[in-house]
Amino acid sequence: MMNSIETTRITATLPVSFIDELKALANSKQIPSVNFAIRQAVDDYLAQARRKQYDAMMKEAARDEAFISRTSKCDEDFAFADGEVQGEW
Repeated sequence: MMNSIETTRITATLPVSFIDELKALANSKQIPSVNFAIRQAVDDYLAQARRKQYDAMMKEAARDEAFISRTSKCDEDFAFADGEVQGEW
């Protein structure tokens, strides 16, 4: 998943019970490693944070008259574009 990206080591403090559970999952081969699980959790968290940020930006854009005008104009300009294609392409 992340083998080809630059990485760095950090120190993080987690509850012992979390690490114990992750080690048990790794030992039973349910996850590749503790590190993998932590990286996956951070990746999921960042994806969720980006979605929230995008949603907030879109809510703000919905109140922007200039944005609404441009979007409506584009929608009108391309309203019949799909009608030009016959069948599957």
